[in-house]
Amino acid sequence: MEEMPLYSMVTPVDEIISPASGIYIRTFGFFEVFINGEALLIHNAKAKELLALLVDRRGAYVSQGDIISCLWENEPVNKVTQARLRKTAMLLRNALKDYGIEDLIESKKGLRRLDAKKVTCDLYNYLSHKPEYQHLYRGTYMANYSWGELTIDELEQGRLHI
Repeated sequence: MEEMPLYSMVTPVDEIISPASGIYIRTFGFFEVFINGEALLIHNAKAKELLALLVDRRGAYVSQGDIISCLWENEPVNKVTQARLRKTAMLLRNALKDYGIEDLIESKKGLRRLDAKKVTCDLYNYLSHKPEYQHLYRGTYMANYSWGELTIDELEQGRLHI
């Protein structure tokens, strides 16, 4: 099987920045967030990965244990990893606050979730099964995160729904 060139893993820009205003999240290929057509800058890699994980969970609340098992694979849930998670969540919140969208993430009793109603996302569009979005998925999903492979299996078997 011929390996796909790296550049083809990213949806062309003319297909991703729709709408020109608001928050658009690209999950097919490499994960990226755009605000009004401009890429959101999150300096901390784990903070960006936390946001990606919350996007992957499509608005469902995610526990500390689940987040830690994805972001720090093979490390136990303990005071050290819980402290890392709190710091990571704070860094994400601060990055979102810089853009005025800190309310994108909700926290309740140690659980976190993305307010999916506030974003447009290629995954969510694809899962709507509307014909105009079925071309979006081309076999790659959040290529920068190993835990994204679980969603690829579900996408390819048609088991995911909004």
